[in-house]
Amino acid sequence: MLGLIFKNKNFRNLWTGQLISALGDRLTQMGILTFVMIAAQDKGDKMAMITFFSLLPFLIFGPLFGILADRYSRKNLMLIADLVRAVLVCFIPVIWINTHSVILIVAWFFLLGTFTALFTPAKMSIIGNITEKSFLLEANSAIVSTGLVATLVGTFIAGAVIKATGVKPAFFINGFTYVISALFILSISYSKDAVPKEIQPKLCFNLLSDIKTGVAYIKRHQLIMRLILLSSLFSLISSFGYILILNYSSAMLHQDSLGVGILLSAVGIGAILGSVILIKRKDKVNYGRALYLSYTIIGVFSLLFIFRPNFYFSILFLFCLGVGASMLTITLDTMFQRVTPDDLKGKIFSARGVFTEVVFLTSLLLVGVLIRNIQVTHLFAVIGIIGLITAIGAYFYRRSLRYILLRLWLKLMLKVLFNFKVSGLENIPKKKRYIFAANHTSIIDGIAVACAYPERIYFLAADSLFKTKFWGWWATQLGYLPVKRGGFNKEAIRDAVGILKGGDCIGIFPEGKISADGRLDEGKAGIALIARLADVDIVPCAIEGAYEAWPVPKRFPRRFPVEVRFSKPLDGRDYPVKEELLKEVMEEIAKTKLGLERDGYLRIEPDEIVKYLING
Repeated sequence: MLGLIFKNKNFRNLWTGQLISALGDRLTQMGILTFVMIAAQDKGDKMAMITFFSLLPFLIFGPLFGILADRYSRKNLMLIADLVRAVLVCFIPVIWINTHSVILIVAWFFLLGTFTALFTPAKMSIIGNITEKSFLLEANSAIVSTGLVATLVGTFIAGAVIKATGVKPAFFINGFTYVISALFILSISYSKDAVPKEIQPKLCFNLLSDIKTGVAYIKRHQLIMRLILLSSLFSLISSFGYILILNYSSAMLHQDSLGVGILLSAVGIGAILGSVILIKRKDKVNYGRALYLSYTIIGVFSLLFIFRPNFYFSILFLFCLGVGASMLTITLDTMFQRVTPDDLKGKIFSARGVFTEVVFLTSLLLVGVLIRNIQVTHLFAVIGIIGLITAIGAYFYRRSLRYILLRLWLKLMLKVLFNFKVSGLENIPKKKRYIFAANHTSIIDGIAVACAYPERIYFLAADSLFKTKFWGWWATQLGYLPVKRGGFNKEAIRDAVGILKGGDCIGIFPEGKISADGRLDEGKAGIALIARLADVDIVPCAIEGAYEAWPVPKRFPRRFPVEVRFSKPLDGRDYPVKEELLKEVMEEIAKTKLGLERDGYLRIEPDEIVKYLING
């Protein structure tokens, strides 16, 4: 992470500006807490209202600001947002000291939130423009760590400064930090796909069309839908958690602004550790496992507050919650950026923002009501249960219990009917995502490879397969992806790349059709293109005996031994030309198939060979 910051000038400027302004934000956070929660003896409902209206602009203006981030300079949008926020934040103490009106403060935070809503999709989108894809995990860790360091250092310093000098200077310092942030952003240079100037003036007319484009893309990609759902559930947990931590600190532990700052700093320390863990294991990160592990940590340590921990145990529990929250945030952001095309990033991030903010704002209103009538420790238990249920759901959604049971049954049938065997698994390093490339001679090939490899494989299959009632049902249950007859198409390639970037494997039959005579045919270059786009290795594998067991013209199978053998993965980066990679894949499949044929004839009983030759 530090290497990325020091080597990449543009990212360094973005990160530095965000760190400075985030430190300043802690001063405003602690300042408004001092005004409202401590001075006005608020139990949390007024803070919930202020937070609600500061986030409401994300919901109202999110789609528009996402489109702006795709159409216009993301750098300029960030500059405008920072400079306007610098002015707005300086007026907060003036409004409060002269009116003590919560309503005016709420309205002012709505304005402040509007320009934060403009800033956010531009910032999240520009990360992909100034950072290589291989460094996205480090980039997101660095950005998340910015806020976490600010929580750790800034909250503690803010509490101490406010206690020593009063509240008013905190807001002026925050305004100054926005100006510094703008100066760093001004020095960023980046490139993005140019938007034709002739369509820019038609923004108002194309707004609905752009929204439809983003929604349609989300609908087509189950991974993005799942990520939005998980992000929304985290918004529910974090909205409750923020208010509950503040309430628990003041009402149960009787802490002043310094004590609250220490507790929030514990979250920051844990969050930094979470980001470090992800970076240390960046080459081995399985994003699916990271998601349900994060939710498990959040669920367990939220539940522990039911035991009313003292100040020191609260620090420990909040530290662990910070670990889980940062791992979850970094994982979700990285997955979104990896699977979303640059020209849709603003729309997709704003769409996610709309969903998550609806949940967050609704939850804020709900917690503002509940906290008056329900003990804070019981509410902690509720969000702990939600976290654990989400973790279980994410685990089984990824693994799909129905798929696991179906796969076990199919594997049993293969063993009974075809004496099914698997070899070569030792050639494949675990906990990585691959493209599996196999020869295609039978209708059971996909089932055979899926049952041979321990992790789930999503196969690309001809769309005609889905039109038949029987085989279409099986294809759907096994997670096959339809491909139009005649080769790979844009949507199929996008779906395959999205699955691979999400941490799963796909299977492809490079020949594009079932062999009529059992011989290996020529491969098509689509597999090499997908491997390059997703930056994954290809595992050649051979299926022997499937042609004899159930060739295409036959309606029913015959007993014949079937075996799947895996070869060693091929690194696509070693083959700069797609045709060279494809050639190597096909040669490796042929070599593995030949080895299986030789071993098979030695293994099969002579009587079985004679029977096949006579009946074949």
